[in-house]
Amino acid sequence: MKDIIKNRREFHKYPEKSWDEVRTSARIAQILESYGIKDIFMGTEAVNKDTLKYPIELSPKRREDNMKRAVLQGADEEYVKRTDGYPGVVAVIDTGKSGPAFALRFDIDCLPYEEECDIEAPAQRDGYKSVNTGCTHACGHDAHAAIGLELARRITENIDRYKGTIKLIFQPAEETTLGAESIVDKGHLDNIDYFLAVHLALSAENVPLPSHTLACGVKDFMSCRALDVTFHGKAAHPCGAAQEGRNALLAACSAALNLHSIAHHEKGLCRVNVGKIEGGVCTNTIAPECTIELEYRGQYKEITEYLRDRVFDILDGSALAYGLKYSYIDHGEVPAGCSDDELMETVQQAAENVPWFEKIYFEGNLGGTDDAAVMMNKVQEQGGLGVYIGIGTDITNPLHHPAFDFDEECLEATVDLLEETIKILIMN
Repeated sequence: MKDIIKNRREFHKYPEKSWDEVRTSARIAQILESYGIKDIFMGTEAVNKDTLKYPIELSPKRREDNMKRAVLQGADEEYVKRTDGYPGVVAVIDTGKSGPAFALRFDIDCLPYEEECDIEAPAQRDGYKSVNTGCTHACGHDAHAAIGLELARRITENIDRYKGTIKLIFQPAEETTLGAESIVDKGHLDNIDYFLAVHLALSAENVPLPSHTLACGVKDFMSCRALDVTFHGKAAHPCGAAQEGRNALLAACSAALNLHSIAHHEKGLCRVNVGKIEGGVCTNTIAPECTIELEYRGQYKEITEYLRDRVFDILDGSALAYGLKYSYIDHGEVPAGCSDDELMETVQQAAENVPWFEKIYFEGNLGGTDDAAVMMNKVQEQGGLGVYIGIGTDITNPLHHPAFDFDEECLEATVDLLEETIKILIMN
């Protein structure tokens, strides 16, 4: 079995949720060092822990538990210790020759639910089904990590063909928040000329990309802000002095229904979703507290501002209607982003040199959010160029489906594409 497939299946078997990716990070670092790469940053050398102080703080216990689990699941103890419980790896390959500075992002976290895998499924048949309860790689990040490692191997084995500096970023916590930001805050995207990221199973012309197809870049990133909103009411007996109660559960439900009624915006994509409601104490008590977890997304700043105003109008109105107050935790905003045409043209040129890609679309569809935009925006603000590439692959189910899997043939083709793209940019 080829290393790229072997690595992908290992990461699939041991998936880790956002900010828990200690085993994955340890294995990535170990493999990178086996290729002779010496400049490897792990733990707080990779991510800025101060970025995580609020609302996500990695407690000593959480970090210790993740480190223990990583060792029990086969990670080398020395590499686990180097993480100190903070996931993420940044590898720097300095060719020793003058040239551009590249940064390539590969996300490594999984999704927080159980994998669905029947007896005929490849993961079940070939022994790489997730062994971690409530964790599954349903968004291809296992593939992305394996692609990054294979690219590292090829570059180090053919270092004479390259110029400049190539930085490979194995990023935690794409599925939540602060993963990319923590790496940017550490300075790893400073003075970068070209930023590249890939994602499997995107679309073009609003149709999923099958195997042997490619979208050279996407421009429809949406910003995303996540809020945990808690309504603070007052308990009372529903058959006694009910008038004294303030029903936080009803306020939360009212807010949820009205949030989903916010009108779309004529100038671009916008989305609102309440993903979770939790509250109340028992059947015979008016709920004194209830929390909703929500997000809103907009393609442009104007749309984001529109959504923010409407969201808080509804929260204020629901609180007023039920005579109570609310508080919220703001998980921060992932910005919108846009690939550069110039770099998309380079990807197109590179793809023409990779026979596996039989149909090439210039622009694809993301139709969602990826915090790679944080890194891309940073590079673009400094005068560099960025691109987010969509790789076509036959899939068993859509992204984020608990039974998602894909055609592994796309893995090596993606590495071929990234190699060719880097080589063209070096020659320019």
